[in-house]
Amino acid sequence: MSGEDKKYYKWTQDNLEKALDCLKKKCMGINQCSRMFNIPKPTLKRHLLSSNKYANENTVSKGRPTVFSNDVEQELTSHLLNMEKHMFGLTINDVRKLAYDIVEKNSIPNTFSETTKKAGKKWFYSFLKRHPELSVRQPEATSLNRAKGFNRENVTEFYNLLEQIIDKEQLTPEKTYNVDESGFSTVQKKPQKIVGEKGKSRIAAISSGERGVNTTVVCCASASGHFVPPMIIFKRVRYSPLLAQGKPPGSIVVNSESGYINSELFVQWLQHFISVVKPTTQDKVLLLLDGHTTHSKNLEAVLMARDNGIILLQLPGHTTHRLQPLDVSFFKPFNGYYTEAIEKWLLVNPGQSVTQYQICALLNESYGRAASVANAQSGFRVTGIWPTDRNVFKKHDFLAAELMSTSATLSHSNDIENPGCSTGNVVTDQPSTKETPKPNPTKETTKSNVSEENCAATRNNEAIKNRKVKKESISSESEIEEVVLQDESDDNEEIEMEDENYCCICNGYYFDKKGPKVEWVKCLRCQKWFHETCGDNPDICEKCLKKKRVD
Repeated sequence: MSGEDKKYYKWTQDNLEKALDCLKKKCMGINQCSRMFNIPKPTLKRHLLSSNKYANENTVSKGRPTVFSNDVEQELTSHLLNMEKHMFGLTINDVRKLAYDIVEKNSIPNTFSETTKKAGKKWFYSFLKRHPELSVRQPEATSLNRAKGFNRENVTEFYNLLEQIIDKEQLTPEKTYNVDESGFSTVQKKPQKIVGEKGKSRIAAISSGERGVNTTVVCCASASGHFVPPMIIFKRVRYSPLLAQGKPPGSIVVNSESGYINSELFVQWLQHFISVVKPTTQDKVLLLLDGHTTHSKNLEAVLMARDNGIILLQLPGHTTHRLQPLDVSFFKPFNGYYTEAIEKWLLVNPGQSVTQYQICALLNESYGRAASVANAQSGFRVTGIWPTDRNVFKKHDFLAAELMSTSATLSHSNDIENPGCSTGNVVTDQPSTKETPKPNPTKETTKSNVSEENCAATRNNEAIKNRKVKKESISSESEIEEVVLQDESDDNEEIEMEDENYCCICNGYYFDKKGPKVEWVKCLRCQKWFHETCGDNPDICEKCLKKKRVD
């Protein structure tokens, strides 16, 4: 609405303050003030007497009064922001339900629906307008491990090591690189938004296929904005020169059976990196990378890097979404430009689908747009790597990890206070997922599956010895049945939990990778697990069958 068509509030806040000041000092009457400052007489009376309980003396409260007072709305705003910082943000429906619960609990007059038990959408969007610091955002999915891993201790230790290397080797932005890989499919991940008919239930867009073939692209950039030509890895057993048609200049094209990078291909990429950057033992460069096994457990690559003056610095686990420059500023626009290139190709070639032979040309078009100096420099800057700034992450960035750590500490203290409780009965804040019943891992295996698998043979031998001792100490079969049936004792519960990880016939360990790759069956009589191939009966183990025959 233009100023000429405006019906109400034609006066300004300054005129209102001046008029009220004149009336209080009794310089003139209310009628004269109304004419001089162009303010309606009832308005002057209302502000002079402060009869508007929803506004102060010199402030303006337009429209109907809000359901909540300013203090309550500020408290609600702080709560929403605090939940978002802890990675437990509320959706629109959650906020509407919360508003309804507040008015019901505090008996606040309202017009909310008692049927849906939620505040209205109009109230929600008006609430957002009154608080511009809030907005509806699409959150980035962050795994639980990443939320736990991105903690202050890990980040501080990384920056300490980074600063030490930079100071010792006198590194510059031209000598600080980051390498990372990402997958690109022959089918675009998510079509772009288009203009269509309003209210139509379904709007379709042509896709290249139902399921695509993955192609891995290894990219590398420096803090100064220099990009090393990428490596493109196709999912193929045999290489074809036609795959490299239209590739980005200077890039190398290879193939692997899985379409992903492996140790041999990473060594090949490292040779490519050395040929482009040309580091020496007198003129070293820093290469930041994640903890992928092809990087961290590749002895040949480590030796090659050491001999050629490349300092390999691994990022802390589960922190690459915040500390890896290419993840932060490069791959998202790269994927977006790649989707645009596919849709453009489908438009020019109607009726055809994208195959591996068009990938290089599409990558060349999108890589050229994404590989800008600004994108590279921005990634290193916002991660605090160059210029080095350990304070780039604020206190609220670590709130999620601190919350997880506090929950774990409380859970551990509860276990100590109640040692007789089963771990399956502990109620946590996070929803638990249950799979198809299988041999349950013990408390020790839940701590570290890797260490358990490595010690499988040792645990097997110990279990066999323990069983021999138990059999010698028990004299009759009736006593054996009593031991199996006595599950009320805490010690017996732990023994049964350990037994569930071993075959009751051959004593094979469930987590032993060298063991038979067969299904496990639970005996209906003794409730113990055994290999499917260790018995003829699919429901009862051999030991129980022998007991049945004796009886």
